Amino acid sequence: MNAAARFPTIVPYRRSRVADLGAGLLALAYFVFCVSDTLLTLDDDRSQVVKIGAFGLVFAAILLRPRFHRLAVLALPIAVSLCIGMLLSFNVHAGIEELVRFLFPVAITVAIFPYRDRLDVLVKTFIGVVVSNDLFQLYFYVSYAVGLPLFMPVRIDSGLFLRAQGWMGFFSEFSFINFCAFLLCRFHFRNSSRLKWSWVFLLFSLLGFSFKMYVAIILYPVFLGWRDIRVWAVSLLAMLAGTLFLLIGLFDSFVRVAMAKLSFYILSGNSARAESYRVMFESLLNGNLLGEGLGSFGGPASVKYNSPLYQTYHFNWYGLDGVLKTTDTFYPHLFVEMGLFGAILWLAFMLFYGQSRRKNMIWMYVVLAFCFDNLFSMAFLSPSYVFSALLMMYVLSAHARSSGGGIE
Repeated sequence: MNAAARFPTIVPYRRSRVADLGAGLLALAYFVFCVSDTLLTLDDDRSQVVKIGAFGLVFAAILLRPRFHRLAVLALPIAVSLCIGMLLSFNVHAGIEELVRFLFPVAITVAIFPYRDRLDVLVKTFIGVVVSNDLFQLYFYVSYAVGLPLFMPVRIDSGLFLRAQGWMGFFSEFSFINFCAFLLCRFHFRNSSRLKWSWVFLLFSLLGFSFKMYVAIILYPVFLGWRDIRVWAVSLLAMLAGTLFLLIGLFDSFVRVAMAKLSFYILSGNSARAESYRVMFESLLNGNLLGEGLGSFGGPASVKYNSPLYQTYHFNWYGLDGVLKTTDTFYPHLFVEMGLFGAILWLAFMLFYGQSRRKNMIWMYVVLAFCFDNLFSMAFLSPSYVFSALLMMYVLSAHARSSGGGIE
């Protein structure tokens, strides 16, 4: 059975001007979030103002069509947990900043839910953003080579390769959205010609040189390869890439970079990321059930307002204190600040709100890929990043609902 038969397109909807307007506002909000990322990359202070404007569009969409999923009942205990976090915060300004950061992703998933019958509007906008980033990256490569204006800062890892980042400016997100576009081409669109374009998106995903995304791509055939023999081309592509690196004498250098990252972030423990997990486990083992206060650890507010928790846990910045704005790890940030109960409730809300009770393997794969990404990033609290992941989850959940299949 082909992919189109297993994943039928979303059921057509009846015309409603209010619903069309709300879906349009959400699509515009996503684009504005991306513009905010660009301004952030350029260190433009207007980034926050633009982001607030985008959330204004999100809340307007909610008000136009106020419909809620059954998991809205979790809103009350989550609100209680956040209130406790505010009471325990060492600084009210730090607490408020992190409160807003935790609430905004919740607002996004609540806003998308009423427009499940308008997801194609969001999908088209998403694909447009991905394609425009890829075209910009092609321009970036040419401009870098011939000396034309770049418009975005250059990110070179160890002097070995130029990381693709698009006009949004973040190589990790660039890789992720291209991988999402790859999955949409394979499991959402009916047109078989889109399958050919899927490999273009996969190529751009690889060009971001995001090692987190490499793990997801390598595991793709493991999760989904048995469904369609053609997906094993992913493994073949990886083998060809390795052969190419070997032939041009860069394979050893590439492996050294990869192993250095693995050692630095995970094995040796000599990084702020590894330290943050030490603090998280120590905090939970000390009985942290209700949190140690919003704005106290891991996020930008904790660094901005000099949280005392870093001294309490003897946090080692490895010489990067005053340089890093966050520990760049989401789960320690969540579990330390909200505690075991609050963190689990928040994660459950984000991953299951609005989702079908039926789960298929591709939905599980996307969720696991995004959750894995957050082991080494703050993607859950990046509006454009989390919007992309939630959109994928809603689209694939709609397919699971319409196909009537359970976990396969």
